[in-house]
Amino acid sequence: MVRAQQVVVAYGATTVVDHVDVTVAGGEVWALLGPNGAGKTTLIECLEGFRKPDQGQVEVLGRDPWRAPPGWRALIGALLQDCRIDADLSAAEYVQMHRTYYRNPRAVDDLLTLVGLAHVADRKVHRLSGGERRRLDLAIALIGQPALFFLDEPTTGFDPQARREVWRVIRDLTATGTTVVLTSHMLDEVEALADRVAILVGGRVRREGTVAHLRATANLPSVVSFAASTDTLPSLPSVVSTSRNAATGRWQLHTRSPHDTVRELETLASGHDLAVVDVTVRSPTFEDVYLDLLDDGDKEASRA
Repeated sequence: MVRAQQVVVAYGATTVVDHVDVTVAGGEVWALLGPNGAGKTTLIECLEGFRKPDQGQVEVLGRDPWRAPPGWRALIGALLQDCRIDADLSAAEYVQMHRTYYRNPRAVDDLLTLVGLAHVADRKVHRLSGGERRRLDLAIALIGQPALFFLDEPTTGFDPQARREVWRVIRDLTATGTTVVLTSHMLDEVEALADRVAILVGGRVRREGTVAHLRATANLPSVVSFAASTDTLPSLPSVVSTSRNAATGRWQLHTRSPHDTVRELETLASGHDLAVVDVTVRSPTFEDVYLDLLDDGDKEASRA
């Protein structure tokens, strides 16, 4: 569906996309993460066919975007981060106006129903909420029934309910075979939607895989937390590091073997008549994994 091989883009002496490989399968949600300045926008522009890479090859829907026939573009939809809406029209009128640009447009009623706006079809756009306007953007992007859909920060500024409505629409699209390329700074959104994630740092893909795979292979410690009426704690074999919050009296034990740590803690408590209560275990989160990769990227950049 989407394939890029050894893509390089440079601005003068600065390489912003550095020999990147991308493969996106049909019907999946592939998410691209990275800090500002990582090269995400430039890479996405290459995949969309709006920017020609300086080196490497890009193939989208079986075609080189720069040699594809005119009808190829109609197979691609895009929801940009900031879209402008003509506020003098109703929601239905606005969709109808944009339908005239397509050979085989989806029906207005179908589009508004898909994005959850059927009940405001006759309402003027300027009377729509921010979340409703964003869903109207989504309806416009779906008029041509795209096989491939690019989503850039689709729920920025949404309340929780509105975000989940858009997530529902995205899941409905992939259920019918649409492929989605997602960029977002919201890690919970990526966790909820993405089949696979690529993390771009300094123009290079540092990690790629499912969220579960990225978490499992990060080799980050879990945290065993508990309260105990002691200011000192003997070292435990499985614990990497120890800290204590003096205000709350809670201990945090960083460990790569939380089950062993809990057993060692139980043995310690029983052998020293120590009251240990409210024990919790927190595994590394996706945010932990992401931030750890950014830290590694910063350290690598400082050594360069």
